[in-house]
Amino acid sequence: MRSRLYSFLKFFLGLPLTILALFFIVRIIISQSVTLTHSIHSVHIFILVYGVISFVIFYFLRSYTWNRILKQLGYRMSFRESTYLWAMSELKRYIPGNIWSFLGRTVLFQEKGVQKKDVAKGLIIEAEFFVIGSIIISLLALPYYFTKHQAVYEWLIILAVACGTVVYCVNGKIHTRIKGKIGKVLSFFIPSFPAVENALLIWVSMVALFFYGMGNYLVISSVIQLSLYRFLQLVGIFDLAFLIGYLSIITPAGFGVREGFVIVSLGKIIPSGLAAFGALFSRIVLICSELLFIFCSALWHKFHKGYLSRLEKIIAKHPQVSILSFLTSVYFLYFTIVSFLRYDNFFTGRFDLGNMAQTVWNSLHGKIFLFTDPNGTEQISRLAYHADFILILLSPFYLLWENPKMLLLIQTVVIAAGAFFVYVIARDVLKHRNLALVFAFSFLLNPSVQRANIYDFHAVTLVTTFFLATYYFFLKKRYILFILFAVLAALCKEQIWLIVAFFGILVFFMHKKRVLGVSLFLFSLAMFYFLFWYAIPKTLGGQHFALTYLSDYGDNPTKVIKDIILSPNKIIQTVFEKTRLIYLNQLFLPVGYLAVLFPFFLIFSGPDLLINILSNNSQLHQIYYQYTATITPFIFLCTIYAVFWLRKIKNQRLHLTPYRWNIIFIIYLLAAGLFGEYAYGPLPGSIDPNLDMFTKQVQDRAFILNYLSNIPKNDSVTASNALGSHLSLRDNIYTIPYGIGKADVVVLFFSDPQSIDEYHALRKDSRYREVARKDNFVAFEKK
Repeated sequence: MRSRLYSFLKFFLGLPLTILALFFIVRIIISQSVTLTHSIHSVHIFILVYGVISFVIFYFLRSYTWNRILKQLGYRMSFRESTYLWAMSELKRYIPGNIWSFLGRTVLFQEKGVQKKDVAKGLIIEAEFFVIGSIIISLLALPYYFTKHQAVYEWLIILAVACGTVVYCVNGKIHTRIKGKIGKVLSFFIPSFPAVENALLIWVSMVALFFYGMGNYLVISSVIQLSLYRFLQLVGIFDLAFLIGYLSIITPAGFGVREGFVIVSLGKIIPSGLAAFGALFSRIVLICSELLFIFCSALWHKFHKGYLSRLEKIIAKHPQVSILSFLTSVYFLYFTIVSFLRYDNFFTGRFDLGNMAQTVWNSLHGKIFLFTDPNGTEQISRLAYHADFILILLSPFYLLWENPKMLLLIQTVVIAAGAFFVYVIARDVLKHRNLALVFAFSFLLNPSVQRANIYDFHAVTLVTTFFLATYYFFLKKRYILFILFAVLAALCKEQIWLIVAFFGILVFFMHKKRVLGVSLFLFSLAMFYFLFWYAIPKTLGGQHFALTYLSDYGDNPTKVIKDIILSPNKIIQTVFEKTRLIYLNQLFLPVGYLAVLFPFFLIFSGPDLLINILSNNSQLHQIYYQYTATITPFIFLCTIYAVFWLRKIKNQRLHLTPYRWNIIFIIYLLAAGLFGEYAYGPLPGSIDPNLDMFTKQVQDRAFILNYLSNIPKNDSVTASNALGSHLSLRDNIYTIPYGIGKADVVVLFFSDPQSIDEYHALRKDSRYREVARKDNFVAFEKK
């Protein structure tokens, strides 16, 4: 009787409401037909594809939630089979008035031995997790609806949701204290799963819904420009719309309800016609994505033998590594796109990508470790500035792709690989794979890692992963690989040899390898002394240029070291300056300050950390550049060992066993990592995101790139810094004002104010004539 009543309401009430809502949406779209026609013809295919992938991930995570619920109810069904059955049952919810939209799952799973009452109970529990996850992700939209003066309401809502979520997670203990019929009803409608399982399922639902919101954002952005600076807010809005549509059970699949809410919300930032079109377009793509998901699950279900079966077994046997591989792939994809867009839109420059790229190119063509003096026009050794000899080892990669982007690609690959070394170190030290996975995820989220990855290419940035690998092979006592990665790290910059010397001490005392430890220590110390006191000053014709950053302490390495040791009051006063404290907070907040509880490994990064803090160059005590690369790996080592020692604390009163410590640290590190990314990271949705490569793209870049690519390699070129990296694969590339009068070609980009002055001077220079001009770009050639 109830089924018939629901079917009646859904067909005679829900369907007309849906049709009415869609009528008004279509009407709004027609009124903006001209604008929308242009939008649909200029769709960004790649962004659309990423949106579809996000939707497919959303459906797979939802099916995983259902699989976990079945296991908690006592049924052992493979994820492959439960995904297929779940997908088939979800498809039927689009049929208006059909009772199978609710009972289809019951029929399909009953055939596999799942009782009707358990399917019904599972459906209720699934809906609860889904609603809670939606509510939590929807909190991201609060700043969109509340002003800064109403922030108190935001915090009250967040507090209420947090308290409700915690109560729901621990409700199993509440069940045991409530007897009688009320207890039975509660046990049916609210899961008595372990608190950890409840928290995990809520987390999975949150991740799934985040992908849903991101999918909507990407799909709509593929046809309509949405603000990247409101990324998190818009993700929250799309999830809130989904929640409202999900709760409006009388409309088939929430048709019309979600779209109406999205139109009203987006109407604040884009015209209502565009909002209506975006909402409907996103729904269409969502449906297509679900069909794609169903098709994939059907293929997986039917052709699961052979290669797919082996892959399935590998993933089942190594779930943490599989998840980490996915997270690392996402990191690699995003930061490769970002790095390439920065290059294509002239946000990279002669300083520093161009300098590195020319050194690599020259090394490949026989001019080992030479480049054009950035402050002149002569060919000089790179050793005049840095001993980053690894650039020579990178030159063969240009045989695969002779482009500065190759260096950006290598940098992203090496940094992403660091997550795997964090994982295996944490796994071997902590003996807990899930906690190790969280450490690796925290590494990928780390603002210092991401900022260094974005800011051009620097050989020293590779040190982060090289030192993590060095320590891992030290742990495993695989000394050949240990020395290999230690030397690779040392070849990235001159001061790294001092850190490698500390590893020699570690080998001497911890592994009792006297000869290896002493040899590594003495050789590394000798290389450090040779480079700083002799090789670089001789090549440069003076002291290392970086000494000017510590000019308050002396004018040569010996005086600087002596003054730092003998001036403790001066050091303390500098450390406690506001900018330095902010810098320390940026370094340690993303790991929840746990690193300071086990500061042993900070000894390794001590010299660089001290130089950064004491430097009179403000760039050194910021995380926006490459200067934290030698510090980050040791902060993670400190954090891992801090957790190792804290877990040994057994508080009998609080019953904090190692297992409970693991859960606490997983939650704490996730919270610290996510908040650190929000506070200091460059990703969309953070407080200070780095998004210029998306939002400030150069309109005439095709014209500029075409002109630059056609300049003969034998011609000498003077260029604005922004154009320097694009012209670095040649013998002579100068940076304005150097080379004017000597260069065959002068190219200017007016993002640099100095270029404007040079432009006016060149127009009066009888030696040059203007040959190309496009908005902010102008080119001159010698007459």
